Amino acid sequence: MFFINPGKIFEEDFKNSVPGTCWVYRLRDNASSFANGNNTRFTSSNICDFILYNDITSQLFLIECKSTKGKSLPLSMIRGSQIEGLKIASEHSIIPGLLVNFRNENNDTFFIKIQDFIEMINGIEKKSFNINDLKSYNAIYVESMKKRTRYKYRIDKLVNLFGEE
Repeated sequence: MFFINPGKIFEEDFKNSVPGTCWVYRLRDNASSFANGNNTRFTSSNICDFILYNDITSQLFLIECKSTKGKSLPLSMIRGSQIEGLKIASEHSIIPGLLVNFRNENNDTFFIKIQDFIEMINGIEKKSFNINDLKSYNAIYVESMKKRTRYKYRIDKLVNLFGEE
């Protein structure tokens, strides 16, 4: 039986949720192999998974998607080079951040801007973060609706929210 990584399903559901008023591009993951080349996995040197441009607010987003089945997300799932790259991008007219999905009964999903994320990881002094940590550091709840087996996210509400700032 073929196993599909739940994180890749989340990324696909996110992309399919992007409204027609936005342009979205998925950065490619690079394949790398181990030892004899028989074992291949995907690693990425990209700072994020998606580049999204909102036509309505004329804003550019850099979005790194993370999904976990647990009650917390280990910081080890986010590379230092991603944090640094997104931090540098935040010094321009770009909205970089993480879209974090908890695959719990509510499918809780949050967007946190990279500046707030950095403040959070420096403030919590833990090796992982949970929903309450995200809420304490200005993360934005992203509504989702289950459509049979897959989710649709209210990305339209998320991206248009930044036009109100």
